[in-house]
Amino acid sequence: MFIVMVGRNAGQICSSSSFAVLRIMVILACVRVPEGYFEGVELVNKLETLQAIKSRSELALLLGVKPKHLSFTLYKIPENSRYTEFTIPKASGGTRNIHAPNSHLKAIQSRTSGLLYECHHIIHPKNDVTNRELSHAFQKNRGLSIASNGSKHRNKRFVFNMDLKDFFGSFNFGRVRGFLLSNKQFGLHSEVATTLAQICCHENKLPQGAPTSPIVTEFITRILDVRLSKIAKRNGCTYSRYADDLTFSTNKRDFPVEVAFLNGNGQWTAGNPIVNKIHTSGFEINLNKYRMQFADSRQEATGLVVNEKVNVSKNYTKQVRYMAHSLFQKGECFVQEPKTKLPIKVSSHVLGGKLAHQFHIKSQEYLDTKGKPFPVARFEKGGKRAPAYYRKYADFIYFQNFFQNRMPTILCEGVTDNIYIKCAIKSLHSKVPSLGYASITKAKIELLCGFYNYSPTAQAVTKLTGGANPLKTFIETYGITFARFTAASIERPVIVVVDNDAANNGLWKMLQEKFGLAGADGSHDFYHVTKNLYVVPIPKVGGADTFIEHLFDAKTLGVKLNGKTFDFGQKGKKIAQNKYGKMAFAKDVIRKQRASIDFSGFLPLLMNVERAMLDHKKMLSAQNAKA
Repeated sequence: MFIVMVGRNAGQICSSSSFAVLRIMVILACVRVPEGYFEGVELVNKLETLQAIKSRSELALLLGVKPKHLSFTLYKIPENSRYTEFTIPKASGGTRNIHAPNSHLKAIQSRTSGLLYECHHIIHPKNDVTNRELSHAFQKNRGLSIASNGSKHRNKRFVFNMDLKDFFGSFNFGRVRGFLLSNKQFGLHSEVATTLAQICCHENKLPQGAPTSPIVTEFITRILDVRLSKIAKRNGCTYSRYADDLTFSTNKRDFPVEVAFLNGNGQWTAGNPIVNKIHTSGFEINLNKYRMQFADSRQEATGLVVNEKVNVSKNYTKQVRYMAHSLFQKGECFVQEPKTKLPIKVSSHVLGGKLAHQFHIKSQEYLDTKGKPFPVARFEKGGKRAPAYYRKYADFIYFQNFFQNRMPTILCEGVTDNIYIKCAIKSLHSKVPSLGYASITKAKIELLCGFYNYSPTAQAVTKLTGGANPLKTFIETYGITFARFTAASIERPVIVVVDNDAANNGLWKMLQEKFGLAGADGSHDFYHVTKNLYVVPIPKVGGADTFIEHLFDAKTLGVKLNGKTFDFGQKGKKIAQNKYGKMAFAKDVIRKQRASIDFSGFLPLLMNVERAMLDHKKMLSAQNAKA
């Protein structure tokens, strides 16, 4: 974040505007600054650089785009071509309008969003006590979510909810531009503020679907949060906001009338001080969304139950269980239409989202000192089964990746192996056409195979945590796991790629003894284990133990990062201070520099993967012929 260098006598070196450009160029590493050019070097953050620039061109440089490209995207592309409009269903019924920016504008907005988030962290540093945060939506790296929002209102006598009307539509072009111009923490130049507002707005408002919209709302809504929080505190209440959802709670004997009261029609409504502050802050209240909840009934905040602990509702849990059962046994899943209660067929990704949401909320009671959910192994070490929502999410991950995969799945020993092989396929796609191809319409290399994603959540709920032993267990129990799913299919192969070293000797022995693969020793191109499962070992280099990193040439393995050399050494070995490890090698060398990397050493491995895929096609054809 803090990478712009400024000289002590910068004003004497050049004009403030041209010096701002120089600072931006240093940020982007676009120019080499002569050694000794600056005296008394100090660090300046992105916010100060943004405040210093005075033109659209300088803003483009700060965003890392060409000025001509920024102008073309904003002023030459017709407004009706900048966004695609579509609707998505709301959980409560009805639909929500989404405006998705085209690829050019989205790229610019993503960079703008990143810049604004950096400014947000500078202006509003992370609060060490999460419970003191007022807003819990649209913020990164702060540990904030609907779960943290709900936790503020646990075990309260009263919980009062209300909504802001047309939230994103409340922020028009003039409001966004005016904030960037006049807010004392920004105070941007007129042309810069105008351009930023043009990047962020569509049809005179913030579009729901643009990467910039969430962080812009957080800046402008801050004053509303402060005002409402003061009223809440004065009346013994707790206040929080999640996007357009406002919640007030208290344990007082009677709910404060300044916050909410029962009107003459016997309905709860917001108190006059709350209404006035919302209106003077530039928002409207959704009068149909008032809700008071008492301790002797179910209390919710942002859709989560908060009576005793933050949790999803029982109805949500039942729905997820029903959807999962239907998918695993019939290959399809359904949801109930909110009004008619009739079943509607939905994509399995809908179930994936619901399972992820359920896991995120429920796992809050099983967090380690770093705030990460317990892994399955931790429960088993204590002689317990993992909670049902762990097991259900694990089943879904297995089913989607291995038993109803839409394309061949490659399962490696970890995250870094995924990066190596993906980059190798993209580099060598013309030689391994079954694995990837050049898309003319998308102007990029499209993969024809999927990779198992070692996400933190997947590593928590499954036993696939990377490395040789988890893969051995996975292969050994594959048939048993497969049999649990009636809708499981062997239509597409699952290919496990493993290092060819001593750590996998146990794997070869198990394949020989349990699956009768007498020649399984890592010397063959591939091994068909059972069902749609194959094992492809890394081809040995020089007959010695071979890790996947051995497939790179000496030049690539010798690349230095910050003066450090690469050491993939022994698994589990601590890396020396003058060395860097596999993750940095995979991300900062292989992925970032893949255009200049020699991947020819991966060709034998990729061809063996293709051979395994071809063998699977032949097996399916033979089975179909018999049928």
